[in-house]
Amino acid sequence: MTIFIQAYRSFSMRYIACTDILTSIIERGHKIVFFVADDEVEYFRKSLNHENIIIESVHYKELFNELRQSKLRTIVNLIRIMTSGSSKEIKNTTIKYFLKMLYKEEFSKGFGPLIFLIMSVICWVTSNSKWARTLLTLLISRLFSGDIYNPYFVKYRPSTLLISSLGYGIDPHIMNAAKRYDCKIISIPHSWDNPSVNGYRGSKPDFAFAWNRNMKEEMQIFHDLDPNNIIIGGVAHWDKYLNGEFKPGDIKTFCKTHGLDSKKKILLYALSGPTNFEKRFTVVDGIMNLIANDLKEYDLQLLVRFHPLHMHTVDGKFVLTEKFAEEYTKLTQKYGELINFWLPDQPHLDSNNQLSMSDMYSMAEAICHSAILLQEYSTLILESTVFNKPTINISMYKWRQLANSDQLEKTRHLSHILKYQSCATVRTFKELEANIINYLKNPDIHQENRKQLFENEVNINPGVAGKFIGDTISDIMSNRV
Repeated sequence: MTIFIQAYRSFSMRYIACTDILTSIIERGHKIVFFVADDEVEYFRKSLNHENIIIESVHYKELFNELRQSKLRTIVNLIRIMTSGSSKEIKNTTIKYFLKMLYKEEFSKGFGPLIFLIMSVICWVTSNSKWARTLLTLLISRLFSGDIYNPYFVKYRPSTLLISSLGYGIDPHIMNAAKRYDCKIISIPHSWDNPSVNGYRGSKPDFAFAWNRNMKEEMQIFHDLDPNNIIIGGVAHWDKYLNGEFKPGDIKTFCKTHGLDSKKKILLYALSGPTNFEKRFTVVDGIMNLIANDLKEYDLQLLVRFHPLHMHTVDGKFVLTEKFAEEYTKLTQKYGELINFWLPDQPHLDSNNQLSMSDMYSMAEAICHSAILLQEYSTLILESTVFNKPTINISMYKWRQLANSDQLEKTRHLSHILKYQSCATVRTFKELEANIINYLKNPDIHQENRKQLFENEVNINPGVAGKFIGDTISDIMSNRV
């Protein structure tokens, strides 16, 4: 049987192709057609060279341009983004705060406020009426028909489409095409926040995989999916952490690789994307000031891990964008060997988005060897629980210059995770200093909270999540589910 897999996003290919999800599907003898980013076709044809794997372009540029050039499609898509189902017990507060930010960012000039008001009224209706959401989905099926994919469905005749979202961006196109060709749709979101941050589904999948019970509940309530067709699978790309295959190297080798002193304790600061917190280098400078002065007695050093989006390709080399390179140089000159910067591994130069599994394991090793992990509202809050690592959430400046940290923490995906109190959240350097000292003296302060978060949100099908998901996909294809 033939399965289409749409995996063009930054983590989609890693989550599916680099885990036992793909291995399990291949072992069942199925033919696989991957739809990847336009400029990654040739790379994946070489790297995924297998007799049962075909690589095709997802036609992202064409479909994205089509979206941006059509005012009607743009408005309908924005309404979808700002729509979410809800219940008396559970509200998608992410949408609420996203609306405020969207207004400031997109609708503050000209007729923008009036357009925004009209859209807000429509979104209130769609968010409070399942019938209205059904009509919205019907409209999307007309506007995002996916005719561009018709030749592929005719040529390969797939039984199943595996898609790495619940239908946002250009995804409704291929989902709606699949429906015309009687092709089952399986949604497999690759990140813990997907059901709440991307708005209402653009089309309805036949089945969906959730990481955990909370994600399943969000899919059911926010997206009107049948709970009987939502399967809790676990986290496929963390299998090797949970089955014991991942083993961090020795700390001396790690320190030598990253220019660190093995006799000093390591603070690891993992940066999120560059637009999230624009003043984070002010934070880095402040952290270094603490290390060099008030925290001098604790013999600390800082390892700053750049997010891949801080980088770009120049003459075939993956390098820091100029303004970030300037910050790098300035801070290195100021603090010398007390600070080191770490550039992510890049598997190929055709994309600034794809991350390798080796890069993920390098990050895991860094977490293991660090005394404390510093991060910015990222998935690392969950990942750190795998290694029982003390974690500090840095929240000193506005997110994208729009939202204060207290607003950000009211969003559904973050409020759910933060309620476990598995990590400290700091808003001042004084708070940061106090929490660093507390964790250095007693790393077990939030250990029970980390354990609870791990058990409830991460430890599902531990070590075999990929195989479970892959086997279940094959069972769905064979009508055994």
